[in-house]
Amino acid sequence: MKLAGALLGCLFAAAAAGVAPSRPNIIVVLSDDVGLSRIGCYGGAPFQTPHLDRLAATGLRFERCYSMPLCGPSRAALLTGLYPFRTGAVDNNTAVLDPARHRTLPAVMRAAGYATCTLGKLGQIAGEGEAGAPARLAFDESMLWMGRGTPDRYWHPRYIRNGAVAQGRPDQYGPDLTHDFLVDFLQRHRDRPCFVYYSAVLTHFPFTRTPDSRDDKHPVEDMVAYLDKQMGRLVADLERLGLRENTLLLFTSDNGPQGNPLGTIRGAPLVGGKGEVTEGGVREPLIINCPARVPGGRVCRDLTDFTDIFPTVLELAGITPPPDLRLDGRSIAPQILGRPGQPREWVYAQVGKKYFIADQRYKLYGDGRFVDIGDSPVAEKPVATDDAAGAAAQQRLRTALTQLRGQAVADSPAPAQAGHTPLRADAAPDLAADVQVLVEHKLIVEAAAGYWRTNAVASAQLEGARVAELMLAIARHFKPAATGSEALAVLQQEGILNSQSYWKQHAREGEQCGGANVARLLNKTAQRIKTP
Repeated sequence: MKLAGALLGCLFAAAAAGVAPSRPNIIVVLSDDVGLSRIGCYGGAPFQTPHLDRLAATGLRFERCYSMPLCGPSRAALLTGLYPFRTGAVDNNTAVLDPARHRTLPAVMRAAGYATCTLGKLGQIAGEGEAGAPARLAFDESMLWMGRGTPDRYWHPRYIRNGAVAQGRPDQYGPDLTHDFLVDFLQRHRDRPCFVYYSAVLTHFPFTRTPDSRDDKHPVEDMVAYLDKQMGRLVADLERLGLRENTLLLFTSDNGPQGNPLGTIRGAPLVGGKGEVTEGGVREPLIINCPARVPGGRVCRDLTDFTDIFPTVLELAGITPPPDLRLDGRSIAPQILGRPGQPREWVYAQVGKKYFIADQRYKLYGDGRFVDIGDSPVAEKPVATDDAAGAAAQQRLRTALTQLRGQAVADSPAPAQAGHTPLRADAAPDLAADVQVLVEHKLIVEAAAGYWRTNAVASAQLEGARVAELMLAIARHFKPAATGSEALAVLQQEGILNSQSYWKQHAREGEQCGGANVARLLNKTAQRIKTP
């Protein structure tokens, strides 16, 4: 607080002397598929992120930041300050933004005199290969991978730079080229404030080696490490350009993690991941650092979600919002600058027809399910019917959600045809007991039980084909299933899986499944078998 007071004193002194303090550069870094469990300062493991950890230690770390569960809706919410049901960007197929209907953050920043830039990817908020999209969204300059399903975001990169194709060589790495582009942009615009939307391609699939990889055995860990390294390079380049003191860095991720390993939080697996409305799919890191403006060494536990970034950036830049601008977000600039602010009472997230509203302790889903998220992001627990505090919170959240969406919320869980309510994996499953349940029901043969007890742990990997065989056997315990796809559908119907996406990618020949994820699968299967 003393540092914040000194900072404000300097600003007031400058104003009294008739010298306006310079407006800050603002760089919003949106990493891809990183989530919370891959950042060391949040308790993530087995990943190493020393540069991001240092930015958090010398700046501000938000504990409860929420995104949307998927790329497109998250990016749309960030750039418009509006929830998905307002823009129609509810999934990756509907996320293309129309700035004529919904004003974008770079448009307001540019109108206020900022030079605007974007690099990395636009994702589903623009049409595939749409070279004119960055300008349409009000970015002055851009260097973006826009190929969607193509593999050239990393090696032999093919990007669109300021509207023209920029084809790299086979030995060039896309994230390095975009970093150099950003440094050049900042150097050329040192005489005016800059707003940068740094939408990194790391660490999205395809999982491949980086320039620092020693082999091809740990691509996800290597990609996270390289993203972290780039954050260190960005800080060093800002210092070299003399811009570090007055540049605000905001680092976050677009949704929960994908790829193997997903990572753990303080040794426990997340509940859910990318694409899911459970906590692991929407809890994100949010780190803010600026030596001259952000008091360091702080952790803020106030709630915030992606719609808050738009008004926050405006306030940090000293920009008065246009009078006709309507936003869902609430600025967290006061907290960033060391003041109390007006914390949110709830956050909201949505993908497709699934959505929720949550406060610090409780979470109400759109289908009426109500859970305790006190152990977020590793657990969601049913709330006891005699929990008076929970009942009061449920009513508050129900009222807030009805006011937000303009419609009533269900009083009970989804109809039976939606399948069983997803089971909650125990925070610390009794692996031996869970495996024994599957042995007793002849889903695992006794001779193979040791394999699962040894390898279904956070530090190990299991053969994807072997996991697929087990999942097929489990599915057939409940319903007929002839293929892997049918098995995944059955497991989701039975509440054992929240989402199929991870398993489609990893539970197959030639791939591996993370031990923590398999442990959760075994735990949920055992629970389901024991549930009438």
